Amino acid sequence: MARAAATVRQPNPDRLREAERHKPGYRVIAVSLYTPEAEWIDAMTRVLQRAGNPKANRSLVIREAIARLQEDLHDKSPQEAMQYFIARHAARAALS
Repeated sequence: MARAAATVRQPNPDRLREAERHKPGYRVIAVSLYTPEAEWIDAMTRVLQRAGNPKANRSLVIREAIARLQEDLHDKSPQEAMQYFIARHAARAALS
């Protein structure tokens, strides 16, 4: 019994605080997509892989799309950003 008690680890709350300070620089999130959108992302991933990027994946495609959106909207006011989304939605609807 004494041997078992001697080998019990003592709580180390600093270890938990250390993990909190070193959180990864990313977050995993869930996003809902329509089937054609998801299929396009998968197809683009395969295109990039065949073109020589073996590490291409869905996240890469989505991150690049977000980077493009950030470039398009970086100097826009909230009203201009809303108009951007309205115009894009209208353009897509016109193609359907």
